Amino acid sequence: MKVFRYIYTTYAWLVGGSIFVIIALSGIVGMSLTSPQKYNPVFKTMLKFMFHAIFIRVKVVLPDNFDKSKAYVYMPNHVSLLDSPLMAAYLPQYISALEAKEHFNWPLYGWLAKKYQNIPINRKSVPESLKSVGIAKKKLKSGISIIVFPEGSRTMTGEMGRFKKLPFHLAQDAVVSIVPVGVSGIFDINHKGTLLLKPGKILMKLGKAIDTEYIKSVEVPVLMDEVKEHIQSLIEYR
Repeated sequence: MKVFRYIYTTYAWLVGGSIFVIIALSGIVGMSLTSPQKYNPVFKTMLKFMFHAIFIRVKVVLPDNFDKSKAYVYMPNHVSLLDSPLMAAYLPQYISALEAKEHFNWPLYGWLAKKYQNIPINRKSVPESLKSVGIAKKKLKSGISIIVFPEGSRTMTGEMGRFKKLPFHLAQDAVVSIVPVGVSGIFDINHKGTLLLKPGKILMKLGKAIDTEYIKSVEVPVLMDEVKEHIQSLIEYR
């Protein structure tokens, strides 16, 4: 089995990596000519093709009567380096991500993140983090959804870690609903601490949007616990 995993990992990085380079270059050009919102359907289709090409199947389950016209703060569990392309491909809207500032310095990916209008956040600086949250708030007010991983970093065990407070202050200040997202199966495909991959199935379940009246009415620690419980209830297997 180890031999198979090494063979598959080599294949996935060569084929998936090559496809991603094409996606990134096309995206940089495409989003230089039009807005990321207009380019988004093409971007999603290409990312989905990448997952199919490396034999990763994704099933998405939406709650009943999910309103795609509203802006939300999406909060998923954070497991793998595949999380970002997974969310960009399969969440049902164009989303702008709050993302670690250092990612924007990476070759190619950093350029793509800028064109996609993700928001860099310096987690080592409170003033800079607050500035980034302010930018995210303006986007939400303009009708653009935001995604943020409330743990801040990937899990080492498959279990969710401690949540950061800033994403919840963002939802309260912008007065928008939080959509909890539970991702199952991805830990076995890839997780922090290894570049090894294996084919598999991912289940992404979106919970019911948490009402803004409730979000405004509770203290942040209570809201954090509530959202964590929601996400945990959506995860069916590690």
